[in-house]
Amino acid sequence: MKKALALSVLMFSAVVSAAESDYDEFITNNSVTYEKTDGNGQASLSIVNPVVNLSTTKDYAQYIMDSYQGWDLKPVIDLRGFSFKFVDNAPCSGLVTYFDGRAYLLFKACGKVSEADLKTLFNRANQKLKLEETLKKQSRAQLY
Repeated sequence: MKKALALSVLMFSAVVSAAESDYDEFITNNSVTYEKTDGNGQASLSIVNPVVNLSTTKDYAQYIMDSYQGWDLKPVIDLRGFSFKFVDNAPCSGLVTYFDGRAYLLFKACGKVSEADLKTLFNRANQKLKLEETLKKQSRAQLY
């Protein structure tokens, strides 16, 4: 039993390290981008500022989709956002979600990126941008 558990942990860590080594990471102030080392795929998470005259997440998602000349805007109720498709040298998809009352999150993926890699990359980008810490700070009452 212990050997099976140790083997499964070892295999899981090998898969995680393989996923990490398959991507190059680029970090800016409000964005984290991961590009496959073989050039077949890319994923990025960005904090994007709202536009004054767009009052709903759907309007903002439509605006972002139009800026990428995308199509097929669909609601993603579980994530409280909207997804769309576009082409940027490869088939791509985007997801716009409401973040913290002052900004939106834009998660894009282009090329061949597996669903498991997308989850891993999103979690890594979440840590790099400190999104959870930002939400925790803003949920506390302001002391004057």
